[in-house]
Amino acid sequence: MYKYRGIITAFLGLLLLLLPPAPFEPSCYFGIPIFLVAFFLRIWARLHIGEHSRGAELVCDEIVKTGPYKYIKHPLYLSNFMAGTAFALFHTGFSFATLGFCAIYGIFLAILAISENRFLKRVAPQTSPTPHISNPKKAAINDLPTWLWQIVMLVLIFVRKVWLP
Repeated sequence: MYKYRGIITAFLGLLLLLLPPAPFEPSCYFGIPIFLVAFFLRIWARLHIGEHSRGAELVCDEIVKTGPYKYIKHPLYLSNFMAGTAFALFHTGFSFATLGFCAIYGIFLAILAISENRFLKRVAPQTSPTPHISNPKKAAINDLPTWLWQIVMLVLIFVRKVWLP
């Protein structure tokens, strides 16, 4: 499932767009601070994890225990969930549709995290003895597919709300 995580996430995003949009009202804007936290958590995590997590297969030469990984086991999955929640709130407001989307997306990410934990226990890599911190510019560029997907999703939600209610 790890190999297809991007395709599955895109599919879930398209399903979100099929839900009826809420009008622009205050409840839709509760997603903005959630998205901002997700954005900065993702950048912080990317600075510490490096490029190996961008591939199609699970690989791990070392277990990162610096930055957000010092406090959160899967900060990238958490940031993805927060971004998905923000998109759902922006699109459907406080609704059962938002709750359902967040539950499905959360279960999907939990399955990924559990499978990743099993993988890490099996291969038992060493904890990084020295902090691994990437160049911030390189970390942001390496995450370009995620940023592009999120921009496209925001544009599609906006178009759906404005022109295709």
